[in-house]
Amino acid sequence: MRNLDTIISESINSVLNEGIDFDPMTRTVAYNPSHEDNVDTSVENNPTIDKELIQGINVWSIFKRKRGNALDGNPLVYALKNEAGWHFRSQEDADAIEKQFHLIAEKFASMYPIGVTIIIPSGNELNNHIAEVVMSKSENAQLINGVICKMTTEEVNDIVMQDGSKFREYYGDSFNEAYYQLCAYFEEMNEKRNGSFSRHFVKDPDMRNVLDVTLKISEDRYAEFANKINGQHILLVDDTISRGQTITNACNIMMDSYAPKSITVLTLLSKLS
Repeated sequence: MRNLDTIISESINSVLNEGIDFDPMTRTVAYNPSHEDNVDTSVENNPTIDKELIQGINVWSIFKRKRGNALDGNPLVYALKNEAGWHFRSQEDADAIEKQFHLIAEKFASMYPIGVTIIIPSGNELNNHIAEVVMSKSENAQLINGVICKMTTEEVNDIVMQDGSKFREYYGDSFNEAYYQLCAYFEEMNEKRNGSFSRHFVKDPDMRNVLDVTLKISEDRYAEFANKINGQHILLVDDTISRGQTITNACNIMMDSYAPKSITVLTLLSKLS
């Protein structure tokens, strides 16, 4: 299986433009507003909307990714999360990206009346920061914490082991081999995430694609949350769209568990197009 360094090396010739340049040798990201390929951070062209990802739900993104890249995500995301050794070249570069984010978030707030906001759980603080910035642009925004939770590795394992599971159907005769690899991912999550399932640790993109149910509703506060969510316009916040499994899972469990008037999704980076 290819590691992250191999994937990055293969992606050197795919230059991320408009808004950023990146150096895979030093793993630095720099702001560059002089071109408009791949990651578009311009106020003029953002935010963007994808009405086809989930039927009946608008999925908005602050920055638009315009061309495919071998990375699941990109160096900008890694720099913002401070992951995989990636970082901004200077504080000025980080500040420039943050400024564009604020300007586009303000534009989004003028287009969408931000009300009840729910954060899709993540292993880093980027989702919280996105929600904080976007809500700061609205006088009526209300954050509800803890509505959606990550499943544990045990809960995801139980789903995988069920007869007719998507995992079993996809891998067929290779189920045992794939399950052995999945268990290795589980072990890493148990060690580094205290048993909370994190899609980030599943390096195989095909395996991530068949692990589509990894979130759940917080049952112990269901009645409290229902009073705040039912009949309201809900904004779900997540950092990035890869193949859309996480936000699709989140939207489905919200619609199955509550009766919101509408659901809108906001991400920092759009899906690859």
